[in-house]
Amino acid sequence: MVNVVEKTSWVQLHDFRAVQAMFLLPCNAAACVGDYFRAEGYSKRGWNTWREADAGLRDLREKVRVGFAAVDSSTLDTDPDDPRGAIVLETEMHRAANPAGEDWGAPSWRWFHPTRSGRWKTLEALTEALMKGVLRVNGMGIPNVLALVNPRAYFLALAAAVQECDVSKTWVLFRVPAHPRHLIPAVREVVPFVRASAMGKRFPGGIYHIPSLFSYLQEEEKHYRHSLPDRWGKHNVLPTVSEVRKKWKTIEEAVVQ
Repeated sequence: MVNVVEKTSWVQLHDFRAVQAMFLLPCNAAACVGDYFRAEGYSKRGWNTWREADAGLRDLREKVRVGFAAVDSSTLDTDPDDPRGAIVLETEMHRAANPAGEDWGAPSWRWFHPTRSGRWKTLEALTEALMKGVLRVNGMGIPNVLALVNPRAYFLALAAAVQECDVSKTWVLFRVPAHPRHLIPAVREVVPFVRASAMGKRFPGGIYHIPSLFSYLQEEEKHYRHSLPDRWGKHNVLPTVSEVRKKWKTIEEAVVQ
């Protein structure tokens, strides 16, 4: 198949022309070498969400129905004026490469703290870059976009960008705890929805919390001290456990309909 690169144990798409669903994932340590699929060489074994997602969607990946992309803040360093913004398609992973070959480092929340004057300068820059990325992806004509990004700043900036670009009724955002130990379980929970969307199912856009991981997210949120401006704070309001379960049930039921 001409638009699939399959030289390794995973599938990498060459273009997105036939893609029916985009799965938006977090970047990882191998961004520095321009290949998110090779993260096991730079981080703890078993934390490569890209390879996990590819394994769960292999048949659809081979048919070019599911494409991957990353939210990656390293683009603010490599080329902050790039009109493609902070969403990096799997066909252009070289955009995130570090010329020095060094790991960019995990996108810790402390990177995005407000300045002493109270400005959320870095979070603002990421949000603006993600708006560029969201508008670009939205213009590609891909019917379904589903996102699973765990860094707190990534999720909040993406949620703000999705709303401000007026695609919140169609884009599906899964909210998970920030700690990477929850990523593989999260990918396994979400893959069935990506699969269903690639086969023609449409899910209502919005934010969905994964019930099995929600208590970990609640615990994490207790440790953040800065009050968020409304641009991001309105996307950080946690629902009740019953609300989480009810909303999750609606998309589970949609899969089998």
